[in-house]
Amino acid sequence: MDGSDIEAPHRHGLLAKGRWPVLLLICGGIWLHAADTTVVATIMPDAVTELGGLAWVAWAWMLELVGAIVAAAACGFLAARYGTGRMTALAAGGFAIGCMVTALSWDMGGFLAGRLLQGIGGGAMVALCHIGVAACFPERLWIRAYAAVAIVWGTSALIGPLVGGFFAEIGFWRGAFWAFASQAVLIVIAAPALLRRATAHVDRKASGVPVRSLLFLVPAVLVIGLGGVVEIWWVSLLAVLVGIALLGTCLAADRRGPVSLLPRESLGVPHVSAGLLMAFLLPLSAISFSTYGPLLLQRLHGLSPLEFGYLAALESVAWSLTALFIARWPLVDEQRCIRVGGFVVVAAIGLFAYAMPRGATGLVVLAALMQGGGFGLCWAYVTRRVVAAALPADRERAAGALPTVQMLGYAVGAAAAGIVANGLGFASTTGGGGDADRIINENVAAWIFLAFIPLGLGGIVAAWRLSRP
Repeated sequence: MDGSDIEAPHRHGLLAKGRWPVLLLICGGIWLHAADTTVVATIMPDAVTELGGLAWVAWAWMLELVGAIVAAAACGFLAARYGTGRMTALAAGGFAIGCMVTALSWDMGGFLAGRLLQGIGGGAMVALCHIGVAACFPERLWIRAYAAVAIVWGTSALIGPLVGGFFAEIGFWRGAFWAFASQAVLIVIAAPALLRRATAHVDRKASGVPVRSLLFLVPAVLVIGLGGVVEIWWVSLLAVLVGIALLGTCLAADRRGPVSLLPRESLGVPHVSAGLLMAFLLPLSAISFSTYGPLLLQRLHGLSPLEFGYLAALESVAWSLTALFIARWPLVDEQRCIRVGGFVVVAAIGLFAYAMPRGATGLVVLAALMQGGGFGLCWAYVTRRVVAAALPADRERAAGALPTVQMLGYAVGAAAAGIVANGLGFASTTGGGGDADRIINENVAAWIFLAFIPLGLGGIVAAWRLSRP
């Protein structure tokens, strides 16, 4: 960026100097990935009723996130090597194919395969968002750029449940995926033209994909998830221990491999390590509501798909509005936002544990607003601090590592939530409303939140470390 760019008015900065195609692409990709997530939360009860596979519910999120992690890890290298426009079109194409596979699924296996492909495409687009903001916008505009992304997330959260609820109410939940597939095709067509200038900056010597790290990371998450669907307790425990060991091996391989997933040269910087730890622990602790909330609220309290969809959307709306507020408020204390944001997220998890089994809908709404607002309060500042603290040669990798670590937290959290739920007998329930089923569902509704509070407290500790001067 030249000096004239620095003098550009702030209100025009995001669109100045030809940056509008990048911002447009980022918003389009975020819309597809974010709205798809809320749609799945809305239609999941109907899909399980038709396809079966209740024990595998958590895998609908976990596999999507695993695909997103792999895509995010490879996306930076592939975009630098082959061009942002081409890779964005490829990512959107993979997302469209995943939507079609999900729409055509005949059982839970087909549904999960489609979700994996959707995760690969969506994860690539989200990674392009974060890398694009750090690479294409000056640091003074990062907070505003992330706020624009947050607005798209919020809009997606409002419209996604409407789409999913509409198709669920008319008994055609598959139609939601056909709708998203058609939109992804539009991005496939438009991306090369919109990103022609960005594509011109191709680096044939860009560092490669961290294959060695992924060879341990992906099996680690899958093995942990497998622990949630086996009925023998010691096999489940063994799966979790093996998964944790593989995660440790992944970190060791990442430090020694020729290409790293994490910004290893900057991991010794306190703000970088604390920020990545916070980005892992808080999403891990907070995923239970999205994973099991639809089924539990339907079974225990009779909420319709559309009603739950908008209840879940409150979390994303709160995130977006809070992020927008702090981006435009010049007197915000960055350190306090990071600390208070982490505390509010964990407090919301505790409130969910109290409200969900009791059917206290008002408190569930409050907890959703608190969880989303807590993330919105701190997340842009977490990103800025980590990227700014990283060594200059590590900044792009640090920007790409944040969404990767965040998605890893969600994936491990979904797998762990499955272990807790099925360990309490959730997979054996029929949804018929009997006393035995109700007791199990009430126990699950409490413990899928309570079990994660200790990890959330670890996220608060990391937030305090990150917020230090």
